[in-house]
Amino acid sequence: MVFRNIFTLFIFAFLIQFFIPGSSGFAHSTLQQTYPKEGEKLSESPSSIEMWFQDPVVLHPESIQLDDASGNHINIDKAVVDPDDKSHIIANLTEKLPAGHYVARINVIALDGFVLQEELNFQVVKQKNEEKKEELRILKYSPDDGEIVEGSPQKMDLWFNQPTELTAIGVFDDNQQSIKTEEPFVDPNDPSHIMIEFAEELPKGTYQVTWYARPSTLNGKNQPDILDVFYFAVNEFTPIKQLNMGDPTRSIWFKSMGFKQLGYWLQFIGISILFGSTFFHSAILKRRNSLKWNKLSSVLLLFVILGISIIFIKQKGELESLSLTQLLSLKFVWIPILQIVLLLTGLLFKKAKLFLYGIALLLMTLITGHAAYPRYGGNLSVIVNAVHLLAASIWIGGLFAIITIPKKGEIKELLKDTLPKFSKWALISLIVIIVTGLYMKNQYVPSFSINSFIKSEWGKAIAVKVVVTLIIFIIGFFQRRTIKKLTTNAVNTVLNRARVELVYAALIIFFASLLVVSTPGAAEQGVYPSSIEKENIELNVDFMPLYPGLNVLTMDFGGEEVKSVEVTLSMPPNYNVTYKAFKIDDGVFKITGNLLHAAGTMGMSVKAIKANEEEIEFPFEIVIPGEMRFNE
Repeated sequence: MVFRNIFTLFIFAFLIQFFIPGSSGFAHSTLQQTYPKEGEKLSESPSSIEMWFQDPVVLHPESIQLDDASGNHINIDKAVVDPDDKSHIIANLTEKLPAGHYVARINVIALDGFVLQEELNFQVVKQKNEEKKEELRILKYSPDDGEIVEGSPQKMDLWFNQPTELTAIGVFDDNQQSIKTEEPFVDPNDPSHIMIEFAEELPKGTYQVTWYARPSTLNGKNQPDILDVFYFAVNEFTPIKQLNMGDPTRSIWFKSMGFKQLGYWLQFIGISILFGSTFFHSAILKRRNSLKWNKLSSVLLLFVILGISIIFIKQKGELESLSLTQLLSLKFVWIPILQIVLLLTGLLFKKAKLFLYGIALLLMTLITGHAAYPRYGGNLSVIVNAVHLLAASIWIGGLFAIITIPKKGEIKELLKDTLPKFSKWALISLIVIIVTGLYMKNQYVPSFSINSFIKSEWGKAIAVKVVVTLIIFIIGFFQRRTIKKLTTNAVNTVLNRARVELVYAALIIFFASLLVVSTPGAAEQGVYPSSIEKENIELNVDFMPLYPGLNVLTMDFGGEEVKSVEVTLSMPPNYNVTYKAFKIDDGVFKITGNLLHAAGTMGMSVKAIKANEEEIEFPFEIVIPGEMRFNE
C-alpha cells in the first residue's frame, strides 16, 4: 500500500504540470521590449501598451496601469497574454490619449511569487507640419575606428552629416591616462568637418576617444549632446588596462536573506518532516501512529502555517493594489492554502495521510524554485525537482522519526529491527539527492568559473549544501558500519549521530530556502556558442575577463581571409553599440574597452566582411556573472 502511494505520487508529479494552468511556462523573467519604447515621443496616441518578457509571466487585474503627468489614472483594458507568444502581454487603450506625458506601471509575477515591477515613460506630442530635423550622426573618423596607424598621428578628423559643434572631447591611452590635445576647430571649407590636433607625440598602444557634439545650427543649440566612443592604435594593439581601484569589499553573507526566506524555510522543513516521518512510520516502522507523533505533527503543521503566513504578508505588501479576492486568485496564494488544507485533512484521515502529505510536498515545485523556467528545463526539471524533494523528505523525516520514537524502554530493541531498513532508504535517498542536485545545477548553471560561482549568493548556498552533504555522507558511512553490527549498546551512538545529521539536514533546508530567493544566473558565465561555423568559416570567440568592466574580445577565424569585422553588443530594452575590430593577424581580430557594461545576458552579432565584400554574420549570447542582472 505504501509503495503504491509513492508510485502514485511520482505519476502525480508528472501530471500536475498539465492540470494546473500555466505551470510549465511561467518564470522569473525580465522586460525585454516595450511599445511604446521608454522615453519615446509619439505623434499620435498608441492603441495599446505592449510588453515582451524573456519568459512568460503571471498576470493579474492590475498588471498594467496607466497614469498621466498629474497622476490621474487612465482606464485601459485588462492586460492579456498574446496567444501566439506567451511572453507578450497586451493592454488595449479604450480611448485616444491627448498630448502629454504618460507613465505605464507594470506589475507581473514570476513562478516563485517574485514580483517584477517596471515603469514605462512616453509622450504623445502634437504633430507639427514642419519637416522633421535630421538627427546628428558621425560619418567617419581619421584615424578610423579600429585602425592601427604607423607612427604617431598629428591630428584627428571627425566628419558629421551636418554642421556640428564639438562640446567636449577626451583622448585616453591604454592606462586610461589623458592625452593633451589642442582646441578643436572647424574646417573653414566644411562646417561638418572638425579637426583636433595632438599636443604631444603618442607612444605605441591603443587609444580611446570619447566625444560629445550637437548641431551648430540655431535650433541645434537647444538639442541635447550626443555621445560616442571610438578606438584607434599606434603601431600595435594593446588592451586597455584597469586602474588599481583597490580590493573590492565582498560580503560572505547573503543579502537576499530576509523575511520571505524565513517563511520558505519554515514551510520547507514543516512539510518535509511531515511527509518523511509519516513515510518512516508507514513503510519502515510499520506501526500505527502514536499520540506523541500526532502532537508533533500538529506542531509541524503550525510551522507550515507560520511560514506560509510570512510569505503571504510579504507578497501582499508587494501587491498592495490588489484586493483580497484578486490576491486569492493567484496560484502563489491559493496553492499554499491548498497545502494547508491537505495537511489538515491528513491529520484527520490516517489512511490517506501519506498520500495527502505527498501531494502537499509536490505542490512546492509549482510555487518555488527555478525548475519551471523554460530555459532551465521546464517540465522535466520540475519532475526532477519533485524527486529531489521526495528523497530529501524521506531522509530528513526518517531522522526526525528515529529520535522522537516514544517508549524509551522499548526504543533500543525496536531500532535494532528498524535501523537497517532505514539505513538502506537513507542511502538511496542520499544518492538520489546528489544525482538530481547535479542535474539541476547543470541545468541552471551550465557554464561557470570558480570565481563567478563562489561570488554569487546562489553559488555560495550550493557550496555550503555540498560541504554539509559531504559531512552527512561521512557520518552516514560510519552509521552504516555501526548498524551492520548493531548491538543494544551501540543504539545510543546511532541515535546521537542521527541527532547531528538532523541538525545538518535543517541547515541544508535553510540554504535550500536561500536558493529560492537567489538567482542561478548570477553564478553563470559563458559565451554561447564559443565557436560557430557558417559558410565554411569557423569563428572562435573569447572574452578576457568575462565580467563587467574593461575587457578584450578576441575573434579567431582560423586564418581565413577576412577584410574587416564589426561587433554589435545589445541588451534589451534599448542598449545597442557597434564596434569596429582591430585586425591583429590574418583571421584574428580584437576589441578592447568597457564592452560588458552590466551583469546579465547580452546578445552579440559579429559581422565579418570578406575580401570579396561578402558579409557573414555570427550570432552569440554572452552571460555575464553578477547579482544585479539585466535582461533576465
